[in-house]
Amino acid sequence: MWRFVVALVSVLLLASILLGQVIDQLHTSEDEDVQLTSFDEVELVLPLLRAIAASDAPELMTLPEKGSRNAAIVFRQADTYPLPASLYSQLEQQEPVYLETQEQVLVHLLTSQGLILVYQYDKQLPTNEYSLSLTLSFYGLLVAIMVVFLAPFVRRLIKLRQAANRFGEGQLTVRLSIGTLWYLRDIELSFNRMADKINVLMDDIKLLAGGLSHELRTPLARIRMGLDTLVETEDEALRAKYEGRINRQLDEMERLLLHMLEFARLQHSLDEAEPHLIKGHKLLQSLELEGTNKAVEMSLPSADFYISAEQTYVTMAISNIMENALKYGNKHRFLEVTLEKDLVAFKISDDGCGINSKQREAIFKPFVRLNQNSSHGFGIGLAFTAKIVQRYRGTIEVDSCPKLGGARFTLRFPRVYG
Repeated sequence: MWRFVVALVSVLLLASILLGQVIDQLHTSEDEDVQLTSFDEVELVLPLLRAIAASDAPELMTLPEKGSRNAAIVFRQADTYPLPASLYSQLEQQEPVYLETQEQVLVHLLTSQGLILVYQYDKQLPTNEYSLSLTLSFYGLLVAIMVVFLAPFVRRLIKLRQAANRFGEGQLTVRLSIGTLWYLRDIELSFNRMADKINVLMDDIKLLAGGLSHELRTPLARIRMGLDTLVETEDEALRAKYEGRINRQLDEMERLLLHMLEFARLQHSLDEAEPHLIKGHKLLQSLELEGTNKAVEMSLPSADFYISAEQTYVTMAISNIMENALKYGNKHRFLEVTLEKDLVAFKISDDGCGINSKQREAIFKPFVRLNQNSSHGFGIGLAFTAKIVQRYRGTIEVDSCPKLGGARFTLRFPRVYG
C-alpha cells in the first residue's frame, strides 16, 4: 500500500508545481500588460510634461483631469529632493527619470527654474475577479488530475471487491488479472496468493476427508467382523487370536489418524518456519546416507552451493524419496546433485519397476499408493515431500532413469549465492 501513497503524493506535488508555474506565468503576463498600459499613458502625457517644465511659470499650468488614477504634479527643490547623482545628471540632460513603487509611478523632469517636476499617478492593479478565476482554475485542474489518477485505482478496487465477494461465495477459482498499475500490483498479487493458498487448503481438506473415509472403511469392517466373531466364539484360543487382530487394526487406525494429523499440521508448520541459508554439503551430511550400508551411490558437485529453506523440512523431503528408493529398488540407488544455472537439482534414482507415466502426477496426492494391496504406509510420504518443495519455491517431478531403468525423482530448489 505504501506504493500507492508514494504515487499519490508524487502526483500531487508534480501537479501542484506544474499548475503553479502555468498560473504564475499567466498572472505575470497580465501584470506586464497592465504595466505596459501604464507606461503607454506616460508616453502620451510626456510632451505636455516637457512643456510644463520648459515654461516660465510651470506652477500655473495643470493637466486635464482624466480617469481616476489620482494623477498629480508636484514641484520639489532640487537640493532637498533625494535623488542619486547619476539620476540628477540624467535630469540635467533633459531626460525623464522614472521611479516606481508598489502603488505609484513617478516621472521626474527638471524645470527651467531648477525645480524638479514630479508627475505621479496610481498604478493599475489586477482586479480581484481575475485572481479569483486563476485560483478556481488551479484547484479545478488539480481536482481533474486527481480524478484521472484515481479512476483506474477505483476500477481495480471494484474488481477486487467483486472477486472477493465471488471467492467468499465459494468460487475458489476466481483470480485477479494483474494490471499495469505498479502501485496496485502488490495488492492484486497478494489476493491471488491468498486465493491459491486457500484453494490448496480446501483441496487438502477434501483429500483428507476422502482419504479418511476410504482408509478407515477396511479396518472398521475388520474390527466389526472381529467383534462379531469374538462374541460368538467360546474358544479361548480363538478369542485371543481375534483380540490380537482387533488390536492390530486399532493400531493401524491410530497410525493412520496420526499421519493425517501430521499432514494437516504440515502446512501451518511450513508457514511458521522461516527459511534461512543452508550449505549444500552440510545438508547432505544431515541425511546420514552413510548409514545405508553403502546402498546409495552419490555424485556431488565440487563447488559449494546454498539454498534458502528450513533444513529439517528439506531433509525430510529428500529422506522420503530415499526411503522409497531403498524400499522399491533392487540393488542400485543413486543420488546425484547438480547445479543448473540458478537451481540446485537433487536426482534420486533406483533400479526398481519404475512408475507408470499415467500415475506420475497422482502419486504426490495423499493416500495414493501404486500397490493398493500393500499394507506398508498410507501414501502420505510423497505428499509431504511435494508440499515441502512447493513451500520453498521448488519443483518436483518423476520420470524414468535412463541408466538404472527405474524411477527417477528430481527435486529442484532455487540456488542462493552466499
